[in-house]
Amino acid sequence: MSNQTLRVWIMPTQVGSRTGKLFNRAVASFRKAHPSLALEMRVLPWSNAWGEIMRAFKRGDPPDVLQVGSSWIGTLAHLGQLAPVPSGLDSRPLVADWVGECATVNGVRLGVPWVVECSGLIARRDILDTHLRDGNLGTWDGFMSFCSELGERANKQEIDPRRPLPVGITCRPEPVTLHNLAPWLISGGWKLTELLAKEGPQILSHKSSRPGLEYLGELLRVNRTDEDSGMVQPYRLSRDFYQEGRFAFLVGNPWMILRNQIDPTAAVESRWPVTFLPIPSGPGGSITRGGGSLLTVPTRSHNQDLAWKLIKHMTSATFMDIWSQSSGDVPAHLGGFWTRHGDHPEIQRVRQSLEVAKNYPSHPMWATIEQVLARGLSDILWSLVAGDSYNDHGIGIAQTVDEELHSILQMGWDRKA
Repeated sequence: MSNQTLRVWIMPTQVGSRTGKLFNRAVASFRKAHPSLALEMRVLPWSNAWGEIMRAFKRGDPPDVLQVGSSWIGTLAHLGQLAPVPSGLDSRPLVADWVGECATVNGVRLGVPWVVECSGLIARRDILDTHLRDGNLGTWDGFMSFCSELGERANKQEIDPRRPLPVGITCRPEPVTLHNLAPWLISGGWKLTELLAKEGPQILSHKSSRPGLEYLGELLRVNRTDEDSGMVQPYRLSRDFYQEGRFAFLVGNPWMILRNQIDPTAAVESRWPVTFLPIPSGPGGSITRGGGSLLTVPTRSHNQDLAWKLIKHMTSATFMDIWSQSSGDVPAHLGGFWTRHGDHPEIQRVRQSLEVAKNYPSHPMWATIEQVLARGLSDILWSLVAGDSYNDHGIGIAQTVDEELHSILQMGWDRKA
């Protein structure tokens, strides 16, 4: 075989100096089986990955193997940029049904599920042990009651790990705000996928979104969120939670809990003992946002056969056993990790949350829809921070967002073709 090169673009949850070495170690057996093949791996941060991917497709120079967020498949499928998965390549059971649904558009499988995630509550266990007593964090009412108690005790002007603020929340107009707060809207009864499919005039302003939005408004008040704290960057929130102990709860991906369970010898990056809790149950139940990534092969790849062989290896337990130790990413497929660690209470709670999670809809214009929803949600949160009720300004903002979304949905995407 002549020398060939496969270009691989990935977006690990946690990027560090060990990423390249870890990848090389995980693909060692694949390299051994293909000694004349060169692998070029590029790590993209999630914050600008979509822009980089779209620029590569516009140039006609995409990589051979591409990690794609589960909500991006619809857009890339509409553009005809992804090659169908070869028949029989992967038939292993997945951790949740929605994970497999993300890989298929109009009956065609366009990617192999790789890793999964879900948003939940990361909680400081020491605060729960000290202050929770007989409280119930499994319901909206119970969680709010506990947060109210924490808020009354907290010293907002000075970080005191013994008296933390309730929850790390950002109101920034960014997709991460939507990711972290969508679980409260979904648990309140909001059915985004169904509302988008109807292409009607009500999406964010639909009555099903109101319980979650009003609950978030109350949570912001007991959290004493203001103009300064509401603009804190997400990475700073994580640092303030894990390192400074500023908050009792953080909404996000439990990658650190998972990684430390996989490899207890790993450096502990939290100064406080932490635990994973499902999103409290609201009117719609305890349902969170699920997401993850698939491995795909662009149609313009000149090495599609080898690319699919590499994907088969990268989704295997052999690869994932090594990869998950540092990345905190967990496999989409059952077996391996889930068999070895499935009896651990933390892992069981994560799996239960994944099983009931709702993924974002697969829509050709999701990247734009996501930006509009994130800005609208941010504007509503700021009005609530300012002391307005949802009726005062929130509903008007939501209706303006829906008008913009309706215009987007009416653009010439001939989605039903």
